[in-house]
Amino acid sequence: MKKKYDYALVSGGFDPVHVGHLRMFQDAKKLSDNVIVLLNNDDWLIKKKGKPFMSQKQRKEILEEFASITQVIIQKFSEESSNFAIEEFAKNNKKKSICYCNGGDRNNTDNIREAVICKKLGIDLLFGVGGDEKIESSSKLSKNYLGNIEEKPWGNYHIIAKNTGYQIKEIRVYENSKLSLQKHKSRSEFWQIIKGKCKIIIEEKLFYLKEKDHIYIPENTVHRIENIGKGELIFLEIQLGKDLKEEDIIRLEDDYGRA
Repeated sequence: MKKKYDYALVSGGFDPVHVGHLRMFQDAKKLSDNVIVLLNNDDWLIKKKGKPFMSQKQRKEILEEFASITQVIIQKFSEESSNFAIEEFAKNNKKKSICYCNGGDRNNTDNIREAVICKKLGIDLLFGVGGDEKIESSSKLSKNYLGNIEEKPWGNYHIIAKNTGYQIKEIRVYENSKLSLQKHKSRSEFWQIIKGKCKIIIEEKLFYLKEKDHIYIPENTVHRIENIGKGELIFLEIQLGKDLKEEDIIRLEDDYGRA
């Protein structure tokens, strides 16, 4: 199938990225073999919501792993619109056909700040890329980022985002500390290491992970994580399942007498 454009531009903060973004990237790929993400920088996010959930470097690294995306460009300016980034890209790619993609929450030129610059540069403004309805909201997902911190004998955690079927925690483990050996009846977990080094037990196997590594733990699987590095261990825990209550923890061994 011949693609309609040389480049499909998508802009946004993607902080955090969610399934609505994924569908947008996939649809943009149907329009062009070259999907370019113009990523809002950290200063833009500070202006919008006080602080970024993830840094521009982390967001760029994650987005670059999407099969649909060709290139991620961090925007130089923190203006409300992506006008400067669009104009610079167009100047560097003269005589190329370019479209600017908008998702379900931006459905007409009246609320598109980039409409004027796109018209000036001959860039087609497309709507409903990824679906006509807004699937999710990054701001909604990260609204609990500054929520209460739950103190534990091994460290602490706080809930970053929560909705039907999933929950995301930021977990910090003190040096020389470890969580209980445990399993869950109703949920699986995905761990993304942000900082530090750790030893992970999954059933009979040992895994040694560091910053940027990740691992998946299916439901009803015995597991444990231990901080073996110098300083604090920080990781994100994405819980998936019907029952995400703290009570869905079956402790088999514990250093703090909770088993």
